[in-house]
Amino acid sequence: MCNDLAPAAPIEADPGADDDTSSNYASDVSDTTSLRSSIFAYEYENGRRYHAYRAGQYLLPNDETEQERLDMTHHVFLLTLGGSPCLTKLEDPRSILDVGTGTGIWAIEMGDLYPGATITGTDLSPIQPSWVPPNVRFEIDDAQQEWTYDANAFDFIHARTLAGAIKDWHAFLRQCHDHLEPGGRVEISEGRADFWCDDGTLGEDTSTYRWLTEFRRLSEPLGFDIAPKLVGLLEEAGFEDVELTQKVVPLGTWPKDKGLKELGRWFRVQFLEMAIEAYTLALFTRAGGWAAEEVQVLLAKVRRELKGNDIHLYTYTAFATGRKPEA
Repeated sequence: MCNDLAPAAPIEADPGADDDTSSNYASDVSDTTSLRSSIFAYEYENGRRYHAYRAGQYLLPNDETEQERLDMTHHVFLLTLGGSPCLTKLEDPRSILDVGTGTGIWAIEMGDLYPGATITGTDLSPIQPSWVPPNVRFEIDDAQQEWTYDANAFDFIHARTLAGAIKDWHAFLRQCHDHLEPGGRVEISEGRADFWCDDGTLGEDTSTYRWLTEFRRLSEPLGFDIAPKLVGLLEEAGFEDVELTQKVVPLGTWPKDKGLKELGRWFRVQFLEMAIEAYTLALFTRAGGWAAEEVQVLLAKVRRELKGNDIHLYTYTAFATGRKPEA
């Protein structure tokens, strides 16, 4: 598993982490609770619920389990950024757009942080709460269609984990550019849809290796791992001062570093309890021809392997930022 973006220094494993067995993992799971529910009509497939608006366009579900995953993913992003909701440093923002707002947790937090700004969150699914700060509003919208906002309407546009949902990134980022005021900023944040292992603990005979190999094969045509291409895409769309910043996210509590260990604890729960099924089930059955039962058997084996700390996997959160020219 060669990784051309490996950390500058190898992530040191904690020898004592092998004692953090499934019982410790079960304790981590018990610390989390379901955070959202909704009462709208949806599509159902393989026991999971999906959005009805433009059904089939997006591979991830939108049921209560997925909403909980989105909120926990928000927590993981906060941990990687030291508690900040975004990498971009904002000064008195006026109008903020959050594309693919999901449960709205990021937009709500920004509404509290910047009471003088108007925060608009858009999503395909109406799963946002009704009780929100007065400066926050949510709209059901498809960001891949023509935007109806005025030109230069926003001074900051944020989008998180839209990989696999956006078919034409050139068109999407061009719309971001056109609807930002001169000097306005954009931030596209993604979890890398891939994993790396630098110390040989991911054997080719493991179920995790089998799952990761098949996931890479099926997801590559869909652009799930869009982060490495975002710099070029943002520059082509007309942005300047474009940068890509990546933060290491371990899967599990195997790192010796205390901060990475805590981050890995949260990410492992989010991944094993929610994300691995959300990202795998529709992908493997629709694109790979797997039976749902086959997928569940494989995922059960992967969970069993990764609840311990024998396999030292890690991924990244990635933040691509840019600024619209003043002129």
